[in-house]
Amino acid sequence: MNFKEHFEKFEADIRKKMLDDELIQESLKEISQKHDELMKKLNDLIQNLNEIRKQPSDPFFSNEEFMELMCLSVRTAQLWRDTDLISYSQISGKIYYRLSDIQKLLDDNYHKSIKTAKKKS
Repeated sequence: MNFKEHFEKFEADIRKKMLDDELIQESLKEISQKHDELMKKLNDLIQNLNEIRKQPSDPFFSNEEFMELMCLSVRTAQLWRDTDLISYSQISGKIYYRLSDIQKLLDDNYHKSIKTAKKKS
């Protein structure tokens, strides 16, 4: 192999190495961008989970909120408490209802329509 052929081979090897290095650099940039995107998504997810954790799993409703939610008068809410139709908490003169107790009240008093019952038979 003469000097010119040797030099051309050396030059081709250098160009191939440079091209390989450029491809590696591009791949690393792409990987880095994907990593950053994933880390942002992960951080957003962690933040959302932390926010959810801060929320009570069984929130309380004030008597006013309960009456508005159920479209009740003061007297009807009092009657439901007196007849143990719904559980509640009382602190001083303030009344509170758990969401789960409201759901239980509705579930316990749920009646399927006749048409729905007949379709399943």
